[in-house]
Amino acid sequence: MKISFKVKIFGLLFAFLLILTACAKNSNTNSNQNTNNTNVAAINSNANTNSTLTYSYPGQDGKTAMELLKAKFTGITTTKSGNAEFVKGINGLEAGAKQYWGFYVNGKAASVGASDYQTKATDTIEWKLISY
Repeated sequence: MKISFKVKIFGLLFAFLLILTACAKNSNTNSNQNTNNTNVAAINSNANTNSTLTYSYPGQDGKTAMELLKAKFTGITTTKSGNAEFVKGINGLEAGAKQYWGFYVNGKAASVGASDYQTKATDTIEWKLISY
Protein backbone atom coordinates (compact mmCIF):
# COMPACT_ATOMS: atom_id res chain seq x y z
CA MET A 1 0.00 0.00 0.00
CA LYS A 2 1.38 3.33 -1.04
CA ILE A 3 0.64 6.39 1.01
CA SER A 4 -0.21 9.31 -1.23
CA PHE A 5 1.98 12.38 -1.39
CA LYS A 6 -0.83 14.61 -0.01
CA VAL A 7 -1.27 12.39 3.04
CA LYS A 8 2.48 12.56 3.79
CA ILE A 9 2.51 16.37 3.49
CA PHE A 10 -0.60 16.66 5.67
CA GLY A 11 0.99 14.40 8.31
CA LEU A 12 4.23 16.41 8.36
CA LEU A 13 2.32 19.69 8.57
CA PHE A 14 0.20 18.36 11.43
CA ALA A 15 3.31 17.17 13.33
CA PHE A 16 5.00 20.56 12.81
CA LEU A 17 1.95 22.43 14.15
CA LEU A 18 1.76 20.11 17.14
CA ILE A 19 5.42 20.77 18.02
CA LEU A 20 4.99 24.51 17.49
CA THR A 21 1.97 24.59 19.81
CA ALA A 22 3.84 22.69 22.53
CA CYS A 23 6.77 25.12 22.36
CA ALA A 24 4.47 28.14 22.53
CA LYS A 25 2.81 26.83 25.71
CA ASN A 26 6.20 26.30 27.41
CA SER A 27 7.41 29.82 26.68
CA ASN A 28 4.26 31.39 28.14
CA THR A 29 4.52 29.58 31.48
CA ASN A 30 7.72 31.45 32.42
CA SER A 31 6.83 34.87 31.04
CA ASN A 32 5.06 36.14 34.14
CA GLN A 33 7.10 34.80 37.04
CA ASN A 34 7.08 38.06 38.98
CA THR A 35 3.50 39.15 39.50
CA ASN A 36 3.97 40.90 42.84
CA ASN A 37 6.09 43.87 41.64
CA THR A 38 8.93 43.21 44.05
CA ASN A 39 12.03 42.41 42.05
CA VAL A 40 12.16 45.51 39.93
CA ALA A 41 15.51 46.34 38.40
CA ALA A 42 16.10 49.28 36.14
CA ILE A 43 19.06 51.10 34.71
CA ASN A 44 18.48 54.83 34.69
CA SER A 45 20.71 56.83 32.38
CA ASN A 46 21.26 60.56 32.39
CA ALA A 47 22.78 62.98 29.90
CA ASN A 48 26.30 62.45 31.27
CA THR A 49 26.13 58.78 30.20
CA ASN A 50 26.40 57.70 33.83
CA SER A 51 24.00 54.96 34.73
CA THR A 52 22.62 53.77 38.02
CA LEU A 53 21.45 50.24 38.67
CA THR A 54 18.37 50.39 40.89
CA TYR A 55 16.44 47.69 42.70
CA SER A 56 13.12 48.71 44.24
CA TYR A 57 10.27 47.12 46.13
CA PRO A 58 7.25 48.26 48.14
CA GLY A 59 7.41 48.58 51.90
CA GLN A 60 5.42 46.36 54.21
CA ASP A 61 4.01 47.36 57.58
CA GLY A 62 6.06 45.95 60.47
CA LYS A 63 9.11 44.88 58.40
CA THR A 64 12.50 46.56 58.15
CA ALA A 65 13.94 47.49 54.78
CA MET A 66 16.76 44.97 55.36
CA GLU A 67 14.32 42.14 56.15
CA LEU A 68 12.41 42.83 52.94
CA LEU A 69 15.60 43.11 50.88
CA LYS A 70 16.78 39.70 52.08
CA ALA A 71 13.33 38.16 51.52
CA LYS A 72 12.82 39.54 48.02
CA PHE A 73 16.26 39.23 46.43
CA THR A 74 18.96 36.58 46.28
CA GLY A 75 22.71 36.98 46.55
CA ILE A 76 22.57 39.57 49.34
CA THR A 77 25.95 40.13 50.95
CA THR A 78 26.47 42.43 53.90
CA THR A 79 29.16 43.48 56.29
CA LYS A 80 28.65 44.51 59.91
CA SER A 81 30.33 47.29 61.81
CA GLY A 82 29.10 47.48 65.38
CA ASN A 83 25.31 47.47 65.22
CA ALA A 84 25.24 48.68 61.61
CA GLU A 85 24.85 46.33 58.65
CA PHE A 86 25.98 47.55 55.23
CA VAL A 87 24.86 46.03 51.93
CA LYS A 88 27.78 44.98 49.74
CA GLY A 89 25.90 43.03 47.05
CA ILE A 90 22.40 42.49 45.68
CA ASN A 91 21.49 39.63 43.33
CA GLY A 92 25.15 38.70 43.32
CA LEU A 93 26.24 42.13 42.06
CA GLU A 94 28.90 43.39 44.44
CA ALA A 95 29.75 47.07 44.76
CA GLY A 96 33.15 47.83 43.22
CA ALA A 97 36.10 49.74 44.65
CA LYS A 98 34.51 53.17 44.16
CA GLN A 99 30.87 52.13 44.53
CA TYR A 100 28.32 51.56 47.26
CA TRP A 101 24.68 50.50 47.52
CA GLY A 102 22.67 53.60 48.46
CA PHE A 103 19.44 53.10 50.43
CA TYR A 104 16.49 55.36 49.52
CA VAL A 105 12.94 55.67 50.82
CA ASN A 106 10.34 57.34 48.61
CA GLY A 107 13.05 58.86 46.42
CA LYS A 108 15.13 60.35 49.26
CA ALA A 109 18.32 59.07 50.85
CA ALA A 110 17.41 57.33 54.10
CA SER A 111 18.46 58.98 57.35
CA VAL A 112 18.81 55.63 59.18
CA GLY A 113 20.14 52.23 58.20
CA ALA A 114 18.03 49.61 56.43
CA SER A 115 18.06 47.38 59.52
CA ASP A 116 16.55 50.21 61.59
CA TYR A 117 14.03 51.56 59.08
CA GLN A 118 10.53 50.18 59.70
CA THR A 119 8.78 50.30 56.34
CA LYS A 120 5.17 51.23 55.67
CA ALA A 121 2.99 49.72 52.96
CA THR A 122 3.02 53.12 51.23
CA ASP A 123 6.84 53.27 51.02
CA THR A 124 8.91 52.59 47.94
CA ILE A 125 12.32 51.24 48.93
CA GLU A 126 15.19 51.63 46.47
CA TRP A 127 18.77 50.40 46.41
CA LYS A 128 21.01 52.23 43.95
CA LEU A 129 24.52 51.22 42.98
CA ILE A 130 26.28 54.57 43.33
CA SER A 131 29.69 55.33 41.81
CA TYR A 132 31.90 58.09 43.21
